[in-house]
Amino acid sequence: MYTDMAWRELWGILVGDQLKDDEFLSPLTASITFLSITIGSGIILRVLNNIYSPEWCKSYIADFLATMEMCAYFFENNFIFKYYGSVCLFVAIVIECMIANRTYFGASENPCKAFVELCKKEISPNTAILKISIQTLAGYASYRFARMIWALDMISDHRERYVETECATDLNVTFLVGIMVELGASLIDTWLNMQNVSKMSLIDEFIKVGNGSLMIVLGINLTGMYFNPAMAFGHMFGCKGTAMWEHFVVYWIGPFIGSFLALTLDNMLHIDVTKPQIESKKTK
Repeated sequence: MYTDMAWRELWGILVGDQLKDDEFLSPLTASITFLSITIGSGIILRVLNNIYSPEWCKSYIADFLATMEMCAYFFENNFIFKYYGSVCLFVAIVIECMIANRTYFGASENPCKAFVELCKKEISPNTAILKISIQTLAGYASYRFARMIWALDMISDHRERYVETECATDLNVTFLVGIMVELGASLIDTWLNMQNVSKMSLIDEFIKVGNGSLMIVLGINLTGMYFNPAMAFGHMFGCKGTAMWEHFVVYWIGPFIGSFLALTLDNMLHIDVTKPQIESKKTK
């Protein structure tokens, strides 16, 4: 019998009806509830961080919270994909990212961004190492956060994940293919986010978010399509089927190389439609 304070007990306290242990919410209701708790918690914690945290650590805490929240989304996204398919997964990711862009207050959710800033000499090596370490810890914390919501026992899948003692790898292709998939996705996502592809900010944002969401949908059955080292760490580090060195090469070195190549590509090919074209003709 499930003994934690599940949604049934909360329902019984509020309504008075006693429900059986095998009565669950619908997957849609569970997903909406999971994501609402995650988004709401993240917003509240970021507001508190902005108000009360000392200036020297405020940005680090913000990166931790943004990374933990983004990583937590994708625990539930797996169930959205399972029950409702690729199209609904795409829509869910787009909505999540659009909300994140408006509530993260400029915080980073991906260690690749700190790596790019390091390559551009915008931050020091010590700062980059600290930011990446904090985000890695946030990736692990996202699993603990997700378990707290799974404890509500809203659907059978949540119960299974809550009581699980081991996990399986998301790397369902060969080692070399996995590297290329994660490297390529990181390259495309990082490079595109450096560009301005539309004069309308909302369209520009949708193109970038839609691109990332589409890559995830297309590659989720290959590697999990993380192109985020912290997320990959929180979701599957230590899972059966992938050695630790393979995990680090595929999900860390791959995306970092992809981010570096994106920076190199941006130096050769940069798109900014917001800037006026330089006239090639000279007035005589």
